[in-house]
Amino acid sequence: MISHPVNPAVILSATPTDTVSQIRPISAVNPVPDATQSDTPAFTLGQKYMAQMGERLANGHSMVNVAGRWLQMRMPAAVDTGDLLELTLIEQSPRLKFLLHTDTPAGSNSNPATLSPAGKLIAQSLSQPSLPTSKAAGNPAPLLPTPPVINTDKAQLPGQLQQALAISGLFYEAHLARWLNGKRSLQQLQQEPQGKLPGPTIATASTSTALVTPEAASLVQQQLHTLETGTIQWRGEVWPGQAMEWDITEYPGNHQEKEQADGEITGKSGRWQTRIHLHLPNLGKITATLMIDPQGIRIRLDADSDNITQQLKKEQIALANAMQVTGLTIRAMEIQRHEES
Repeated sequence: MISHPVNPAVILSATPTDTVSQIRPISAVNPVPDATQSDTPAFTLGQKYMAQMGERLANGHSMVNVAGRWLQMRMPAAVDTGDLLELTLIEQSPRLKFLLHTDTPAGSNSNPATLSPAGKLIAQSLSQPSLPTSKAAGNPAPLLPTPPVINTDKAQLPGQLQQALAISGLFYEAHLARWLNGKRSLQQLQQEPQGKLPGPTIATASTSTALVTPEAASLVQQQLHTLETGTIQWRGEVWPGQAMEWDITEYPGNHQEKEQADGEITGKSGRWQTRIHLHLPNLGKITATLMIDPQGIRIRLDADSDNITQQLKKEQIALANAMQVTGLTIRAMEIQRHEES
């Protein structure tokens, strides 16, 4: 469990004479095909490595030589070919992940950066084996006891989905701040996964390790994954036997924010994408993708067969009209078959 939103800039600390002015996470995507774990040394969690920037690739990644091993990474535009870099390994699985130290004298090891106790605690949690749904929030029980009935349960499922995200634990630290300001109850906090965990073990400067339960590690992984990708993922059953995968992504645009009276930040003029994957008894595999902006909604439905695609197209106008009645502005609707993988 983390007690405040993760800020990569506090994961590493440096001595006063060798200030680290900025630290950003970099993920190693794939090793070069001819570089294997057997013929190169294993990386150690928390260890700092010297690296050299290689060429930039057409896929947007760059070749980086880390301790004699070539890796592909998505590097900042300011890094040039031949630059010497300092990287610290903060995650080993499912892929290597480093912290990039910028504005530091590369090649100087007189004042090496080290992981702080808080950074070591996060690194410890990330190094533990991932749970099956470690990157996605979810509910242990179905949101609804039975499938919703048309024209009678319209508001029930949206409300349950909103509640599922609110108590998923992804926003626990923000909710703690609201609780401290008297804007959220203790009972609400206790509904979230962090509120149901056993009391934390305190790590001090002299004891850099702490007991991290698999459940707490999974929650940290979910939060860091959301921060890294900008996508909220939810997996669960909406009613018994009906699984759903739900992804929500915000795309930066002309993003303006205004401070409300209760202290919350509300995004204006943003652009959002939400994608829902379902496997329905009669329609088979369906993926609904909604692009939402201030002008309205664009919808794309992907079906598993030509027959289902044609069936959905016949009902396309009726579906659009039903959504318009609820106050939504439908700008476009596209129905197609799933692309072959």
